[in-house]
Amino acid sequence: MNVDEIIAKVKELIGEGKIDAATKFVEEHKDDLGDQFESVKGLLSKADTGSIVDKIKELFK
Repeated sequence: MNVDEIIAKVKELIGEGKIDAATKFVEEHKDDLGDQFESVKGLLSKADTGSIVDKIKELFK
């Protein structure tokens, strides 16, 4: 699997709200990502932060 395919899969998983699955997928493909690993991890942390904010907002509806 090349880097572009991995990133596309991670974005797909994040879009489906499967942050844990995306994180696991990234860890499994760490060697394939090479220098892009940190960038993808940053993408995951932003997605995770967004989901936490959404959950908090739901509490106040």
